Amino acid sequence: MLQETNTYTERFRLFDLDYWPPAFKRLKVLQSLIELDFRYNRDISVYAVKMDTSIHALNRFAKAYLGRSVYELLQDRIYREALYLLQYTRHSVKEISELLGFSDLPYFSRWFKQRNGETAKAYRKGFET
Repeated sequence: MLQETNTYTERFRLFDLDYWPPAFKRLKVLQSLIELDFRYNRDISVYAVKMDTSIHALNRFAKAYLGRSVYELLQDRIYREALYLLQYTRHSVKEISELLGFSDLPYFSRWFKQRNGETAKAYRKGFET
C-alpha cells in the first residue's frame, strides 16, 4: 500500500479549486469576448488578435473543444439575443435588427428564418396572448 505523506498532500490536491486547465481558461476568454462584443464586432480577426493567436488556430481550437467555428459561435450568440429580444421586449423587428447590427430588415428576416424556420414576426406572434 502507498502511504500519503504530508508534503504530497500539501503540494497537490485532486480537487484544487484554484486550478483550471489552460484550454478551459482560453474557452472562457473566448466566450467572454464574444459576449461583450457580439453586437458590434463580427470580425473574427479582432477576436484572434485579442487572444494573441491566428484566425486559423482560434478556429481549430474552438472546433476541437466546442465543435463549432468562432463564426458559428458568434452567429449562435446573435441568434439567442434575437430570440430574447423578440420574446421579452416590445422593440419592433426593425429595431431589433438594428440593435443586432444588421444593416437592413430583409437580410435580418432571411437570416432569422434560415435558423428558426419561421419569420421573426411569426415567432413573436407565438408569444402574444
